[in-house]
Amino acid sequence: MFQGANERQRLLTVSLNICSDMNQNLEGIIALYGKSKEGKSSSLRELINVMAGLLPPKKRKDYRAIIKDYNVTSEDKKVNVFIATCGDTQEVLEDNIRFFNSKMPDNNPPIFIFDYGTKTWEEVKNMEQLKDIEANICISACRTEGGGVDAMRYFINSHLSYTFFSAWIRLAILRAKLGTPKDMNKPADWDKIAGELKKIIDKIIAWK
Repeated sequence: MFQGANERQRLLTVSLNICSDMNQNLEGIIALYGKSKEGKSSSLRELINVMAGLLPPKKRKDYRAIIKDYNVTSEDKKVNVFIATCGDTQEVLEDNIRFFNSKMPDNNPPIFIFDYGTKTWEEVKNMEQLKDIEANICISACRTEGGGVDAMRYFINSHLSYTFFSAWIRLAILRAKLGTPKDMNKPADWDKIAGELKKIIDKIIAWK
């Protein structure tokens, strides 16, 4: 969608302000991007389910979830994985970036924290619950064009000095690789996509 000069300038100002908080412990950023109704949010919901073993207690279409102290190798390799299943608009992506910076978003969906050690979920009600949890890996849904893409690009580019892995993963291409046609949007497909994304996360942790 075409954006005028004033809107572009607003986006630049807002995004640069959001991205001004540098997280030097951020190791990986993944943008799962694609067109509407391709299954981005559904696949990321399933990723939360696969990583945590269960979804947050309040059933929702979208989540912002933190898998806290996630590990796949040994106790000394724990990371915090931040997952935002939403990402259709510029405003939503800006809120996702606030979330990735351990700040409260302006709008829904709310944040839930899963403690990988105790296997329990907790809903975030205030900033105090986030102040000691810093993102190591961030994953967000994203469209193929528009202000949200620009906001996500600013976030990735502003952390290039710290991250050793960043990727734009086109859902349609991932579907083709896994043999899940884009017109077949069903739970079995989401599970395959989530499994592939989890493999990428696990590799990032192994490379740490």
